Amino acid sequence: MGCKQDGVRTLQGGCGASGGVEIQAIASSGIRVLVVEDEDLTRQAIALGLRHHGLVVVEAADGAACLTQLKRAAFDLVVLDLGLPDLDGIRLAAELRHRSRLGLIVVTRRAAVEARIEALDIGADDYLVKPVDYAELAARIRSVVRRRGPPPRRQLPLGPWTIDFDARTVTCGDLDAGLTRGEFDILARLADAEGRVVSRDDLLEVMSRNPGETDPRSVDMLVSRIRRKLAGAAPQGELVATAPGYGYRLNIAAPEI
Repeated sequence: MGCKQDGVRTLQGGCGASGGVEIQAIASSGIRVLVVEDEDLTRQAIALGLRHHGLVVVEAADGAACLTQLKRAAFDLVVLDLGLPDLDGIRLAAELRHRSRLGLIVVTRRAAVEARIEALDIGADDYLVKPVDYAELAARIRSVVRRRGPPPRRQLPLGPWTIDFDARTVTCGDLDAGLTRGEFDILARLADAEGRVVSRDDLLEVMSRNPGETDPRSVDMLVSRIRRKLAGAAPQGELVATAPGYGYRLNIAAPEI
């Protein structure tokens, strides 16, 4: 048996410094999982355990971070705790099921039958009560993903151009716009906003993941380069419109992504 630590089992087979048998890492399956859990130790331990079983894992500490991650990248399944600090877990589960074909497994301390029924009725594929066994959770994830099949590619048309969020490309037929990492991240964040204004502070936060592109003036420089590379994407005016003194928005009708 593994050590119980903040609602999860450790990777060791025993609680002492000796005698534990570590889980051996398994070759990656390519399955992408988003683990949504507000308790840091629990989230990190679940993520580590799943990685050792060959899954690609991204972490989110609350509901808002979950929704942000889902806009930035494609996932096959979400592992969701119900006791989040900012959003009700059941409501978030219902929203995820309404807007996507993602697999959804609830991992929570709520053991009551009523909680299980509510989560399953709103569309959860499975329900586990902490502490969880990593091998079992990984097996259940693989089972759900097999049943659901691969998620559709996330794409968004921008005039003659198409953003492919999975491939991180912007193309027009066979022509690739050749956006840099920073340029694509800025464009993807503006696309997420669906025509609403995005503040410079928000865009700076996106850019903070790109070494060498953290100067506030870099936002304007990247926007200028996006405008030049995607000239003609907007039916009228520039693709990226300026909101003076605040930020930018896409000057084109964008469907929900």
